Amino acid sequence: MSLAGIVLCGGKSRRMGVDKAGLMFEGRTWLEVAADALTAAGADRILYSGRPDLPGGLADPAVDSGPAGGVVAALTQVGAEVDQVLCVPVDMPELSPDTLRRLAAYKGIGACFEGQPLPFALRLSPAVLAAAHECVTTAARPPSLRALLRQVGCVELPIPTGLTLRNLNTPQDVAALRAK
Repeated sequence: MSLAGIVLCGGKSRRMGVDKAGLMFEGRTWLEVAADALTAAGADRILYSGRPDLPGGLADPAVDSGPAGGVVAALTQVGAEVDQVLCVPVDMPELSPDTLRRLAAYKGIGACFEGQPLPFALRLSPAVLAAAHECVTTAARPPSLRALLRQVGCVELPIPTGLTLRNLNTPQDVAALRAK
């Protein structure tokens, strides 16, 4: 089975005030941390949603299309070339490859953790690609990532004991991470 990784890194970082992809965690940029976690989880190809300036980078399909638009652009790019994708945001530098492998091991269409649309794993099929595309192109405004995942049939798995999933969106969040 072939697996591609998607890093969502095209946000405007309004609350952070700087591009999150370039922030540092354990000597690497958050972008490198995300890509390394995906690779260690088994991804043989990495796409960078919202970053056409990078190798493997993709432009958002439309201005302000949000994360759901970025996901659909990446799914369209990989199309029938891969069987499954793992998607992570650039602002979760604490994600482990084990957490991502747990999602990838789910046997259904796709999975995320309860109450958390990211990270997620999704098995690709023509039906999944069509449902994702329809969700983004027919909505009056950009749909949420949760709406996209519901549309394609992802399930929410219980969060394993001890797993903390946190997006870091402000300088205070980064300070708390460094204080750990």
